[in-house]
Amino acid sequence: GEIESFVGKLSGDGRMPCMIGGEHLVTLGAVRALASGCENLRVVHFDAHADMRDEYMGEKLSHATVMRRVWDILGDGRIYQFGIRSGCRDELEWSENRVAREFFAASGIGEAAREIGRDPIYLTVDLDVLDPSQFPGTGTPEAGGMSFGDLLGAILEMKGLNVKGFDICELSPHYDQSGASTALACKILREMLLAFSGK
Repeated sequence: GEIESFVGKLSGDGRMPCMIGGEHLVTLGAVRALASGCENLRVVHFDAHADMRDEYMGEKLSHATVMRRVWDILGDGRIYQFGIRSGCRDELEWSENRVAREFFAASGIGEAAREIGRDPIYLTVDLDVLDPSQFPGTGTPEAGGMSFGDLLGAILEMKGLNVKGFDICELSPHYDQSGASTALACKILREMLLAFSGK
């Protein structure tokens, strides 16, 4: 509700929304707002988890269902997932032919960018896409993740595309008392702002 309304206002004013989470559900309100004003909206999703469950612990709205709810809005062929390395059998089988997905890496980001062309994009980065050896400060770490350099390189490959908004989420600083995860999150956010600000 509130996120959808605010993102709609920003977008309507010609500004690019950038959100920081927290809970990955911030993505849903933003996509709802942008999809109503952008024909053929695509979502590029970096995450360790597919987030394609229809419900999680009896809830339709959670970090584990957020991309299923996005699919409810966009339908088949509009979601591109990278870095995925966790998901239950049902959600992976259900979404196999409905989304484009690359496990463990993002080597296909260039091909996805060419396919997307000038269509509008919403980008969501769940920071647990990173390997926990580099980013322990998240609530659901998964071994085998991308490096900072890999993620940054994939983001920079999207520079020049028609990015209408983005978010960065799932930083939990209390899981990393060193502050290194927070510093890394800030660095990724800075690079995203520079890449997509149009400057």
